[in-house]
Amino acid sequence: MNRIPVCEVIYQRPLADNDVSPSSVFRPLTGDECSAVLTDVRLQAPLTDCGPSAWFDGTDRSLVFVLGEADCVVDRGLESVVAGMRPGELREFCLGDGRDGRVTGRVRLSAVRKAAGGAGWSGDDRLKLTEAARHKDVGNRLYGQGRFADAFHRFNRAARAVLFVRNVDAVRGDRDAMYAVVCNNMAACQLRLANYEHAYQLSGKALAVDPSNVKALVRRCQASAELRMFDGALVDAVRALDIEPGNAVAERYRDVAARGVDAQNARYGDMVKKMFA
Repeated sequence: MNRIPVCEVIYQRPLADNDVSPSSVFRPLTGDECSAVLTDVRLQAPLTDCGPSAWFDGTDRSLVFVLGEADCVVDRGLESVVAGMRPGELREFCLGDGRDGRVTGRVRLSAVRKAAGGAGWSGDDRLKLTEAARHKDVGNRLYGQGRFADAFHRFNRAARAVLFVRNVDAVRGDRDAMYAVVCNNMAACQLRLANYEHAYQLSGKALAVDPSNVKALVRRCQASAELRMFDGALVDAVRALDIEPGNAVAERYRDVAARGVDAQNARYGDMVKKMFA
């Protein structure tokens, strides 16, 4: 399977600095606004297939960013480093792109402005669903750009927001609809990356809350066919076509699954004949 790295921090280490010492004991949390300065930035090996970095172009620079909003492997790596720092602290780092690319440098966390209302998932349930919708929309844009791994991470963040809903019964309809959409979208990303086992599981999660979801049925059918689980693929394809007759993808995979079932049955028949010949 193709690995989808969240980030790759090859190493990081605090540096002694006589000029500035950490100004507090707290560290930034997801949603906090961080001010940082990058210095001594070096691209040790070209960054490839990790999505365009918003921060690393081989030059030193000042950054202001919200922790948890990065959409690139090396940018998420820097976020991981910063998340362990205190304001005023200086660290040296080496980040990877999930393949052979490397970038090194130093980062000083200058200041942290705490997120309004506190960090984490402490907001009310409607706000969590609004946050999920925001991440979903960003993921859709990344998917449209062909950045399937980065889109997956945004959809995953949306799913996490949904799963932190506390009073499920009060928002069940909207909660289940959002959960089905983002699980479906994550399954689509995994199909694009040829991770069929994960696509199968994610489609199943969407179907657990929405059994008649045609997209989930079709995507699970695709994943099943690629995994040569033709019986299940045929069941899902037929079910999808019962709900949405004429669905071209379901028709194609129904035919693939039917041929696969016939071939498996023929092989089984030949095996039985040889056993009793």
